[in-house]
Amino acid sequence: MESGRDRLIEAARSMLAAQPGRVPSTRELYEAAGVAAPTLYHHFGDKDGLLQAVTEAAFAEYLERKRAVPRSDDLLADFAAGWDMHVGFGTENPALYALMYGPADHRSPAARTAEAELRRGLERLADAGLLRMEVDEAVDLTTAMAVGCVMRLIHDGGSATVPLADTMRAALMSELTGRAQEPGSPEHTAALLLARLGSAPALFTSAEEALLRQWLRTLADRVTTTHDAPDKEE
Repeated sequence: MESGRDRLIEAARSMLAAQPGRVPSTRELYEAAGVAAPTLYHHFGDKDGLLQAVTEAAFAEYLERKRAVPRSDDLLADFAAGWDMHVGFGTENPALYALMYGPADHRSPAARTAEAELRRGLERLADAGLLRMEVDEAVDLTTAMAVGCVMRLIHDGGSATVPLADTMRAALMSELTGRAQEPGSPEHTAALLLARLGSAPALFTSAEEALLRQWLRTLADRVTTTHDAPDKEE
């Protein structure tokens, strides 16, 4: 049986999604959850505590999807796939994204974890000699451009597949590394599809999605093996 705490979180998510930009009242929240006011106060202290719990849950969901994006031997392709996943999550969950990256963000543990994972990805680029600025600056730049891109797409009612998202990704990667990942490369195409599979779960059965993931990983592995193999002497 669903607990009062879970019902409050689900009610808050539903109400925020139904009316983006409007924060429901405390009474609206506990009535929508079908609980009494003391239940909300017991679990969260007040409405702000409930919204913070919703934000924490959203970051946890975001991190789960981010960690499901497979890595390849191409750091630039991996970074591009991470961007695509981030933009996709934001445009699919506009109300949650506004909580996660809006002024009400209180740097929850999950938010700090998300930033730490971004930093590790950028440190991998730096270690490979691909980053042309300090990691701290790269973290700030990447966050600013990603959040700005998603907020603009949400404002315009767009999706992660519109040209603006690709243009901003290329601009960011050019600024970070001096070159943009070639969007038509097999590595990037496979990583992109893998990153976006989780955003449309209704399209495939579990077996179909598992098979598609296997094919895409096989393609990426073969491309990497082909690129890394030394040329044979005639």
